[in-house]
Amino acid sequence: MLSLDFICQNPHIVREALRLRGDTRNIDEILRLAEQRRGLLTRQDGLYASLKQLKEAAPTASAEQRTALNQQIKVVGQDIRRIELQSSDVDTRLQLLMLTLPNVPQQNVSGGDEQAPDQELGHWGARTTFHFVPQGHWELGQHLDMIDVAGGAKIAGSRFVVLKGMGARLERALISFMLDIHTREHGYTEIMPPYLVRQAAMIAAGQLPRFEDQAYICTIDEIFLNPTAEVPLVSLHGDAILTHEELPVRYVASATSFRRDAGSQQKRGLLSLHQFNMVELFQLVVPEESNEVLEHMVFHAEHILRLLELPYRVMGVSASNLPFAAARTIDLEVWLPGSGYYVQVASANNCEAFQARRAHIKFRPNNTTRAEYVHTLSASGLMVGRTMAAILEVYQQADGSIVVPKVLRPYMNTALLAPPRTPVK
Repeated sequence: MLSLDFICQNPHIVREALRLRGDTRNIDEILRLAEQRRGLLTRQDGLYASLKQLKEAAPTASAEQRTALNQQIKVVGQDIRRIELQSSDVDTRLQLLMLTLPNVPQQNVSGGDEQAPDQELGHWGARTTFHFVPQGHWELGQHLDMIDVAGGAKIAGSRFVVLKGMGARLERALISFMLDIHTREHGYTEIMPPYLVRQAAMIAAGQLPRFEDQAYICTIDEIFLNPTAEVPLVSLHGDAILTHEELPVRYVASATSFRRDAGSQQKRGLLSLHQFNMVELFQLVVPEESNEVLEHMVFHAEHILRLLELPYRVMGVSASNLPFAAARTIDLEVWLPGSGYYVQVASANNCEAFQARRAHIKFRPNNTTRAEYVHTLSASGLMVGRTMAAILEVYQQADGSIVVPKVLRPYMNTALLAPPRTPVK
């Protein structure tokens, strides 16, 4: 969330940020309510000062004067309560409006206009050359009896799948592999968060109120199915003041995510599901280090792709495509030869103080200074289903079998995924 002071002092910056994001929201109502709020607070302070003077004069006044003073005290008290109710109403309306404002893009984010495309910042690996026509992962998965789309639809509806046999094992292997690399080599602490989160946690992470129509909610308990592990990780230190020595906080979590908006209807198989697994990286850092930490987190995600030997490209996300809470985002997109396009498998976001202000997470630079908001960063490390899709398409053979990447073989106990044999009668 942006601070009210920042919005009021820099309305031109906020308006330009909204324009670059292609957001038609207007901040005039926020500025009007902020001015009304200042007027009410000024009147309230004046009334409190008057009340103090009246109460100080009452003990030494005559009986007749005391009666008049008490009547004045009663009237001023009623005025104060009326102003407090008005202030509370204005604060509530302001809070709701401010919660819908997205973060301000950093100056180094591309986008001279709201239609600016994402920029390729680099790439790694050569696209695999096939001497046959490569298949899509959904075809390979069905051929290998690994991915059951019909079974998923029978159980839960469209955009759900069942992973079977080697498909389930490959998903589990990828999660374990990613967690092992991030904890052993990159210094993250593994977290296993709840899959259900309170409304306050959704608000803190920036999911509500903007994306309420995309969330799955248990209405009886007023609790939400987790849209990403970032949500519980943001709230893990909510309402806390950390010491400088406690930073950075570095977490990695594996969680099943649930989203009504499954993305493009054109993407098949494991690419656009309502339920999917993801390994999430998350950090709390001091503000001056957040941009450098973002680069580190991108490298941590890249390292997984390089170990898996999957060709990918690095994309700087333009202002018009930035996630709601992010001030800067870098995506990793892996090449799918069977599908014929790149697909995002990681998104690294520097949210600066946006989430910390909503979750009330601060740190104290030293024992004598005023507490400041930390910066929060998150990154996919990686999206598991999409990574599996890339493995199936990149490592496919002419007979429909799949070579298992070398780093996954200790987890899979096999080097090759072959079609199930037809039993001999």
